[in-house]
Amino acid sequence: MKNNKIVLFDMDGTLTLPREKIQHDMIRSLRDLSLSAKIGIVTGSDFEYVMQQCGDMFDLSGVPVNRIDIFPCNGTKHYKWANNKFNKVSEVDMIEKISLAKYKMLLQTLLSFQLMITLKHDVPYTGTFFDYRGSTLNWCPIGRSADKKERKAWVAEDEEYKIRNYFMKEVTKFFKEKDIDLKIALGGSTSFDIYPTGWDKTYVISHLAEYDNIYFVGDRCGPGGNDYELYQMISNIFPNNSFITDSTASTIKIIETIKKEQQNE
Repeated sequence: MKNNKIVLFDMDGTLTLPREKIQHDMIRSLRDLSLSAKIGIVTGSDFEYVMQQCGDMFDLSGVPVNRIDIFPCNGTKHYKWANNKFNKVSEVDMIEKISLAKYKMLLQTLLSFQLMITLKHDVPYTGTFFDYRGSTLNWCPIGRSADKKERKAWVAEDEEYKIRNYFMKEVTKFFKEKDIDLKIALGGSTSFDIYPTGWDKTYVISHLAEYDNIYFVGDRCGPGGNDYELYQMISNIFPNNSFITDSTASTIKIIETIKKEQQNE
């Protein structure tokens, strides 16, 4: 019988603080975990952002590159190490799935919602609002170049006025009215992820046929969060293998728990 294990991690809020680089204590924990299990990073971000935030973990004292796979854009892309670099082995495309006409209709609607947010809420707006990643569209109402102080201000504004919850409902209503087969989820602490139905993080399972034991650690595991569907799926298939974290320190404790469980097997 196979005994292959993989531990999947969300990135922002789980392995790293939002949009920040991975810390040395997390790298040490992942390096130790990699001795007994494969590691996967499954995130709404694209590959370039993963390398910006987590690239330090692949230095000589970090996680062996052959012990980690990267699954950007909710797992709709898959990168494996070969020939001294990470290579893309699969991907899918959202515009091909829903049509260019419906994608343009989506952008027009999101731009009108973005204008509503900009006019109503007193927070800074820095950089681009939309990032098309091939299989997903990220919408960041304060702009993707916002610094830590600006993101903190937005989080406080969002918590007080429930801005993202309101627009999630409005965008979902638009999908139904226009018969567009898309979903929207909270992406990290500042943005939304938009993708075809079924292209949430559960998509990563299609890459994992070789594993007979799968773990998942994420922070946005409640309804509407972009970790929710995968958290629920792993909980159903592998009871006790799904974990919710609320900080990088909590993630390190969860890693220690997983390591102890594996040592006792």
